[in-house]
Amino acid sequence: MKTLDRIAEMQARLDRDLFNFDYSKVPVKYHANSTADAKLVLYKGAPRGHEKTGFFSKTLQKRRFKHLIRVKQIIESGDIDAIHKMIDRHTDYYFAIPFLSATFNPEEAQVFAPTDPLRLKIMAEKGEQETTIYRLRVCADRCILDVDDIGGTGLSRELLIFGLIFPEEITAVKINNSHEHSELKGSYLGCPVSRYHPERDSRNTQIKDPKNWLEFYPVQ
Repeated sequence: MKTLDRIAEMQARLDRDLFNFDYSKVPVKYHANSTADAKLVLYKGAPRGHEKTGFFSKTLQKRRFKHLIRVKQIIESGDIDAIHKMIDRHTDYYFAIPFLSATFNPEEAQVFAPTDPLRLKIMAEKGEQETTIYRLRVCADRCILDVDDIGGTGLSRELLIFGLIFPEEITAVKINNSHEHSELKGSYLGCPVSRYHPERDSRNTQIKDPKNWLEFYPVQ
């Protein structure tokens, strides 16, 4: 069976309600929006080619469904210490991560879709895939906010999306992700600069060049 067919079959079998939290049970401090069904516009740096497949967490890739349910129970338990520990484990990239990271700031997403020529050369030598940035539209009750900034994203804010990202939640993809088109390009005292990370106090939510994005589902 082809990879796309296998993914489509797996998605069809999954109960989508599993991937939404009961918002009334999630501590308010972890809410990304006060309304459960609010649509959040987020950005994710990742390998190319996920437009049709979406993204699966490591938990789903390993088919550890019991672990996924257990994590959901922890989030809905309201136990702030347990939730904090779960987010901390996520930032350590443990082997069965049930979340997928995204951010409100495309500059932060660019960190995970590197454009620096030296970094790209090292990635190519390791056989790693070319990367880009995806724009997502995800319901607030599908994720939790790293409100304590355990991941160190500052005011860009990191969102942890639970379980998977469905293909229809991917609304656009950056076309040209070269160094010249980096979201981290800017200027300082009139001179062009290219940062490796956004400023910690950056609340930016805007992309640099809308014409450099392929739209699937325009943001309403």
